[in-house]
Amino acid sequence: MSETEILKNKLDNDFNIENLIKRLEKDLNTEKENLYEIILDVVIIILDYTNQEKIKFLQSTTLINMVKDYYYLKRYDKLNNKEENNKDNTNMKVKTISVGDTSTTFVDTQSQININGTTYNTGTIEFNKNILIEKYAEELNRYRKIRWK
Repeated sequence: MSETEILKNKLDNDFNIENLIKRLEKDLNTEKENLYEIILDVVIIILDYTNQEKIKFLQSTTLINMVKDYYYLKRYDKLNNKEENNKDNTNMKVKTISVGDTSTTFVDTQSQININGTTYNTGTIEFNKNILIEKYAEELNRYRKIRWK
């Protein structure tokens, strides 16, 4: 089963997958082939959290925003930008400077990512899933079903 067929099975019938892909291609400035895997990852996160079988059309804005955030959290933008990879980026910033007896402290920002002015720590294994759920919990909770074990 192809990724397109899997997405069609997981999205409501009102979704137009091609329009979704075109919009994300333009917004993220990336290739169409890269987006299917990313969208599928986010769809699985949403369905797992909401305990639903399909994502409803009314959740399309949430899906689009979550895909964009996931794209930047996983740093696909850095992977696709070859010029950025060639730069020497140490990600070290000065935290404090003391002039008397000279003391300088640096902060390692390699384990942090900044999206839309918010800095997230990337320390846990599933940081991207946790951040997305935390950020979009209010919107996702509207469609959440209780699951009995």
